[in-house]
Amino acid sequence: MQLTVLENLKKKNVDVYLEYLNSCKSSNWETWETTYKTYCNNFKLFLIWFQKSYKNKLLLSKETLLEMPTIMESYRNYCRSLGNSKRTLMNKTTSISTFYAWCVRRNKIKYHPFDSKLNRLRFTEKDKVRNSYFLTTEQILTVRLYMQVEAKKYDLQDRILWELFLDSACRISAIQNLKMEQLDLENGYFRDVKEKEGYIVNAFFFQKCKELIKEWIQYRTENEIDIDWFFVTKYGKIYKQMTQGAIRNRIRKLGKILGIEDLYPHTLRKTSINLINNLAGLGLASSYANHSSSGVTSKHYIQKTSATEIRNSIINARKKLGIF
Repeated sequence: MQLTVLENLKKKNVDVYLEYLNSCKSSNWETWETTYKTYCNNFKLFLIWFQKSYKNKLLLSKETLLEMPTIMESYRNYCRSLGNSKRTLMNKTTSISTFYAWCVRRNKIKYHPFDSKLNRLRFTEKDKVRNSYFLTTEQILTVRLYMQVEAKKYDLQDRILWELFLDSACRISAIQNLKMEQLDLENGYFRDVKEKEGYIVNAFFFQKCKELIKEWIQYRTENEIDIDWFFVTKYGKIYKQMTQGAIRNRIRKLGKILGIEDLYPHTLRKTSINLINNLAGLGLASSYANHSSSGVTSKHYIQKTSATEIRNSIINARKKLGIF
């Protein structure tokens, strides 16, 4: 991964950041194409804005360091004017902060220029940008059957993506990076799948998905698709790895079958984990989700009980106590 050096960016600023990225790469190889790719892109956006707003200033000059809290506040306001969410703002701030923390450790500067000097952005449920859905079994089957009937509108990869996200509960980065060599068709899983924070897991799939994968393998053979990436897109005459954007677009297209305009792959992951929790309990659901603790699963992946259900439960408890 490289930071594209645009002609209008000051070379010294770009060079020091490339040095930082190279350092990170040596100790964060597993997350180099995920977490640090995001940091890289976010910092590039900051560099472009910084160059435009402050022209010839250097990132590590004494003058810049002194002004950095004000500079960061201006950058936050700029990002807000673009419509960035609070979560995006937090991520962009983190990408810049980690760079300066590294500079301190490497004795390039004596102190972090804005650590503990900015008002903290507090993220609450109200700040969620995406709607949260938990699909029902009926909705899952509706999409499956609709794709079978409307075979000309939905190809094999659409159908496999739907089943595999729900079967495996894997994140989009893991699904996108699946390779043919990882497939154990007979035993029903992809082995050595890289998940968030470098965890290596197995991506399980079941009978319906297995049948579709068999069809996909046959199709690839008949059409001479000789590429190791499991999910592919044809660019001209060349097959390449399917991008995450293309996968999201496919899932969004499937959501429209249900009248959901903003269905994301992560919704399928949450749905699958929630259904396992309902059937087999939080322990298995947390393990299935590859979470470090059941607390993460409970807080973010389990459908909350409605107010009506809570009230009815309280009524039943009161009746048992003789309180009517």
